[in-house]
Amino acid sequence: MKKILKITVMVAIASAVSTFTNITTVVAAEALPPAVIAVIDSRMVRFNSAAGKDIQSQLDKIRSKFQAEIAEQETALKEEETTLKSQRSILPKESYDAKVKDFQNKVLTVQREVQIKNKQLEAALGNAQNELQRALKPILQKILKDHKATMIMDVSLVIEKASGLDVTTKVIEALDEVLPAIKVELPVTPPVQ
Repeated sequence: MKKILKITVMVAIASAVSTFTNITTVVAAEALPPAVIAVIDSRMVRFNSAAGKDIQSQLDKIRSKFQAEIAEQETALKEEETTLKSQRSILPKESYDAKVKDFQNKVLTVQREVQIKNKQLEAALGNAQNELQRALKPILQKILKDHKATMIMDVSLVIEKASGLDVTTKVIEALDEVLPAIKVELPVTPPVQ
């Protein structure tokens, strides 16, 4: 009899704990507001906004300038290499070895310069994109308020959606008004030695 009473008490306690847990879950779920989600294609914003196009245009010009500079240096190095090869049988070994070492140092200098220019481009792009993001924040907050949305998700995270949720065009239009261009500036670096 005591055993049956003990089991009955344990079942009652387990039932009470289970009911309390279910009530807590329901109360927590009721405390959350209903989700109203807007969708944005952030990639399209980056590439189709006036500021995004301006960033890309400036980066393309800088990249072309860098490539021309490096191509010029590579041409000079190839000419020097050809001249050096033709002098191999003419020059004394010590003199030839010194010229080879000098040539290798020039090659390393150009390689370091390429790395520095690539890092400058990456930093310039990052800084410009950060400025774009700072300009987007108040626009996205206004979109949330105007559409009574609780969140904005990137379209790349959405598997399926109903029509009318995409606010990309509105965001691009608002961004074009407040930030039609962004100055892309290369960070200053010390000269290559």
